[in-house]
Amino acid sequence: MYKTHTLEEYNEVIRLKREFGWGPTKIFSFLSKKGFNISYGAIYDWIHTNKKPFQDKILTKISQQSKFLNKEKAYILGVLCGDGYIRIHKSGNGFLVGLDVCDEDFADEFRKCLKEVYGILPSKSLREPKPTNLCKNPKKRYVINLTSKLVVMDLLKYSNSFKTFEWEVPKEIIESGLEIKSAFIRGLFDSEGSASLDKSGGVYLSVCSGNKSSLLKVKEILKSEFNVDLSVVYDRSVIKLKSAGYKNVKNFYDYIGFTIKRKQDNLNIGLSTYKRKGVRRYSLEFKKRALNLLNKYKDPMFVANLVGTNTGNIYDWKNGRYMR
Repeated sequence: MYKTHTLEEYNEVIRLKREFGWGPTKIFSFLSKKGFNISYGAIYDWIHTNKKPFQDKILTKISQQSKFLNKEKAYILGVLCGDGYIRIHKSGNGFLVGLDVCDEDFADEFRKCLKEVYGILPSKSLREPKPTNLCKNPKKRYVINLTSKLVVMDLLKYSNSFKTFEWEVPKEIIESGLEIKSAFIRGLFDSEGSASLDKSGGVYLSVCSGNKSSLLKVKEILKSEFNVDLSVVYDRSVIKLKSAGYKNVKNFYDYIGFTIKRKQDNLNIGLSTYKRKGVRRYSLEFKKRALNLLNKYKDPMFVANLVGTNTGNIYDWKNGRYMR
């Protein structure tokens, strides 16, 4: 059970730290003897991660516009189906939306989307986990937190729960256009997906979850809307969608992609290493003519049909691949 602390308690902890240089253990012992009911974990977080008391900004209003679904909110929903979380105090007095990850660009994108949708800037703090027997040098973590009952209630309109085995692909996402679907899937893949380079060339694209039915719904959307056909792999209680085929990886790269740079870089590197038959038979003049037509018509599929090649080649040349 979470406990809601006051700013007065927080200020007392910070005062003891600043005036006496005490660590969390000594502060916890000192305040406990004085009758304060503050956990060691809370004191540690306040000192080392710059967190503040977990209080609901109940008076913070959100605009009427924020209640509509756009690509930023779709991304938030996708992240919540993965690494993101919603926490509600059992007391009913604390409501939090958060993310705790090792990729700063991922954390920043989640934070930016929350600010864009709700007009409230979430807090951002750095957490440095202690070494354990399993990991001697754990990566530092970036923590994004937004405390607001109105925000939490708005997000829970799309799914009754975002817990691992309970999240659902919101019907609003299913009924929306490609831009919304793409943003939702990107949020999920930023959380639970990976792009692993193959030593023999190419890249493996995958995403996993303990939620079978919802991940199969994602598979269905990827196939029907983006022509990305991922195979299903079962591993005990986890289901994984996986593919290494050029077409699937290429379509994912073009229409969805990752926010996380290290994953997106792997996609780009992997795509450049696929051994594609016949792709180099086109002359540089032919490729440049195709790109001039693309600049004119803005439609890769139309241009591919016009010059007599496939859409994948048009995207490759547009992105600078095979242009020699």
